[in-house]
Amino acid sequence: KGDKDEIIREINIRLAGFGGNVPTDEFTERTENMIKQFQRDYMQVKETGVVDMNVIKAIDEFQEEYAISNTIWLQLKCRCSAKKCNGFGNGLGKNTSPEQSNPYEYPGLHRSLLFGFCAINFYLGRQNVYRVREVSSGYRCSQHPQGKTTSNHRGKALDIQFNKGTWEIRLRKYKNIEPLKYIRDNFFVTYLNAQRKWSNINLFTTEPIGLNPDDSIIDKKHTYSWIHMDVRTFEKQYLLDEYFCTDATTLNKEKLITLINK
Repeated sequence: KGDKDEIIREINIRLAGFGGNVPTDEFTERTENMIKQFQRDYMQVKETGVVDMNVIKAIDEFQEEYAISNTIWLQLKCRCSAKKCNGFGNGLGKNTSPEQSNPYEYPGLHRSLLFGFCAINFYLGRQNVYRVREVSSGYRCSQHPQGKTTSNHRGKALDIQFNKGTWEIRLRKYKNIEPLKYIRDNFFVTYLNAQRKWSNINLFTTEPIGLNPDDSIIDKKHTYSWIHMDVRTFEKQYLLDEYFCTDATTLNKEKLITLINK
């Protein structure tokens, strides 16, 4: 603990979905716990919290095995009217605080957020009931039909839709609420250490989930057919432009084994 290196930053980013972490270059207690979870769940070896070459190779393997598909990348892009941006905004807006009202169009989606999404797919793959169906909303630039009413989706958030077996969890239906809360609590909270509202800094956050029994909306902050996941509570030092990506190349970068051998 306490060691600092760019390799450590990459580990903290690429394994962010194993207990949650921020893109720091320091090996912290969170890093150690994250490594232990990765060893236990993905590698299925003894938990040591130590990064050896087997861990490095396994991280590279995880990235390949749970790579984001071309179909999902298309879903991650902004769906602005008449393509007012290249899919990830135009860098418009002053980068301000707090993040909940920051108008800045970050240059892509946060890498930790996307690696968290990869981990969700890994954990869902360990059972046969729930599956990701699609990302219904990724990036939204200021020209997007809903772009003027969001800041989270300018690089910091995903809205994810799911199936339960063959049933598509969709539309504004009260029956969606129980399975959505199950997915949130048993996957996002359990494995990503996500919080249910924006109470604490430097954690993944999910929006509240709920509908009234008559299918009416509680308020605009509650989701009812999707799970919203964001990195809005990350401190500014963890929301630098360099932590955002626009494609598989800028998400994955070089393999860790290559970086180490340099």
